[in-house]
Amino acid sequence: MKFWLLKAAGTLEDEELILENSVITIGWAEFPDLSGIKNEVQVKKIMLEKYPGMKEEHSSAWAGEIHAFITKIKKGDLVAVPLKTRSEILIGKVTGEYEYRQLSNFISHIRSLRWLKTLPKGDFEEEYDIDLSSPETLSLIEERPEKLSGLTEIKTLGNLVEELNFALEDLNSLKERLLELTYRLAGTEEISEVRKIAAEMEKMLKEK
Repeated sequence: MKFWLLKAAGTLEDEELILENSVITIGWAEFPDLSGIKNEVQVKKIMLEKYPGMKEEHSSAWAGEIHAFITKIKKGDLVAVPLKTRSEILIGKVTGEYEYRQLSNFISHIRSLRWLKTLPKGDFEEEYDIDLSSPETLSLIEERPEKLSGLTEIKTLGNLVEELNFALEDLNSLKERLLELTYRLAGTEEISEVRKIAAEMEKMLKEK
């Protein structure tokens, strides 16, 4: 399992589309179906036919990224996609091979995936020592397998129900304690006791 950083999301509408359709894209929607591509040279040829004035270093780098998106990303790999319209980054697990499917003017070269979670960009940069302002669209994140396995952990319905039950028990316990203090408060006129009870109630609420 590899971990990729893919900085291609387009507009707010495009970001909504990749979320709704559970896909990632490399962009370059103006290019035709690339399913038959065998190597970077073929990608570069298509690119230079479309943009004959493109600089050599740019065409080589971008052709390499497109080729990697089509052939090097494998099912089961993890992908981090920074959103341009929010300070968040999406984490997903790839479930499909390359497809050519027109979803918008920006999205046509796609890979299917299952979205796992959302992380704040700052936390992600610090955790994985990544600079999201780097120029690469697609790059490999080097990380230990055991650390990556934490990204794929999804709580089961049973886990969620159990946690919800614990939370409800805590709320019921809090309700009972607050009612007891309310009765005590109603039964006293001493200012010192009122202050003591009020402070105790405030402390309980802050802890929750």
